[in-house]
Amino acid sequence: MIVPLLMLAAPAIMSLAAYLLRRWVWAQSLIAALTSATLGLLALQIPLDQIAVFAGRDVQFQSAWVVLGRSFTFAETDRPSLAFIYLASTFFFAGAGAAKPPRAFLPVGLITLSLLAATIFAQPFLFAALFLEMIAASAAFILSDDEHPATRGALRLLVFVTLAVPFILLAGWQLEGLATSPEDTSLLVRATILLNIGLLILLAVVPFHSWIPNVADDSAPYASAFVFTVVQTAVMFFMLKFFTQFDWLRANTAEFAALRLAGAAMVGVGGAFAFAQRKFGRLMGYAVMVDLGTALLAVSIVEADGLPTALSIVALRGIGLAVWGMGLGWIRSRSTHRNSDDFDHVSGLGWQMPFAAAAVIVGGLSLAAIPLTAGFTGRWALFRLLARNDLTLAFVLLIASVSVTLAYARGIAALLRPPAAEESDAPREGQATIVFVIAGIGAIILLGMFPQMLLPAVARAAEAFVK
Repeated sequence: MIVPLLMLAAPAIMSLAAYLLRRWVWAQSLIAALTSATLGLLALQIPLDQIAVFAGRDVQFQSAWVVLGRSFTFAETDRPSLAFIYLASTFFFAGAGAAKPPRAFLPVGLITLSLLAATIFAQPFLFAALFLEMIAASAAFILSDDEHPATRGALRLLVFVTLAVPFILLAGWQLEGLATSPEDTSLLVRATILLNIGLLILLAVVPFHSWIPNVADDSAPYASAFVFTVVQTAVMFFMLKFFTQFDWLRANTAEFAALRLAGAAMVGVGGAFAFAQRKFGRLMGYAVMVDLGTALLAVSIVEADGLPTALSIVALRGIGLAVWGMGLGWIRSRSTHRNSDDFDHVSGLGWQMPFAAAAVIVGGLSLAAIPLTAGFTGRWALFRLLARNDLTLAFVLLIASVSVTLAYARGIAALLRPPAAEESDAPREGQATIVFVIAGIGAIILLGMFPQMLLPAVARAAEAFVK
């Protein structure tokens, strides 16, 4: 059995089954969640290049699959990345039936899993940039639909990824030349410059960030949360893999200085623009920018705790975003203006849709890193690291966090404002939605109070990137 082929083919095949069942969203959700959960468990446990008993037969599990001269290889160090992608997707797929996602969300989400696995398996892994391009193209199908016809954010995402891919591939070309002419240091310099440009675009660093608030504003909230969590985390893993495989890059202190500057720019710009927002969607987009910037700041700290802190920020982001996206989708359905989440248009809806409002409030506050929420764990660890290394950056991050929180407080005040009109017959949260919202809020608070439940897994994942 060829393990990479299994990981690539299974989601693609199940996406067809999900598409055929598109009228029964709960059946789709069950298929997608079971597929991603199974693959997540396999990613952690399946033996590689060994013979094991499977279905009563001896089966050799091969870790490599060669196609057209290129290899898709499942390495031991890839287990944490794959497990996170699959298990985070399971969380999103399981709640999709209660979250009002786009029709294509589950079939396209499964296809995206295949492409994300391909980015991890591709060897030489520089060619993974091509699969990131395919992921951006597939994301367009879930970021715009009949209910959300605006394509501005999706197209900007596609354009920026398209701009980044040539730089990554040209960097690979320079590195291949370095293998035959190791004395030519100019090749290494050019490769580093090209690689940095490509990564800055892929990571949505200022000024390549504009697609984030536009996606959050124009697209279905649940689909936006999926892209911000799963897709952008895959990009982060893609960057970390460069530092793992290239010693010369890891030894270059200028690289970490550039990451710190990029992270500070995202934190500063995100915090500055967040304060002026009066829409939940755009506010969440800038809050995501701040969170992405904090992860880059953590990676830039060349200490034992820097990388685990970054991975904890990345891992905990998705829980708050999923809960937020589920609640905001229902809030928008009751807005006085079609699919609007302007604070004035959702005024008083917290009393009419209390569970959806609670999801928006708690999910958003988690991303703002309020104490006793899941998002606070990684942010507090980063504050402690920055206080020892760069007090100015710690202050900038604190101001940005306060800015997001104050802007969010205005939105909460609008939701909880006494309603001016009588309740209408518009859709309400169903029982399934209430169950998932309560479970999500419970997970946010539980991980906020007991972060040690997650820390061992984060530590093991960090070890995979420093070998």
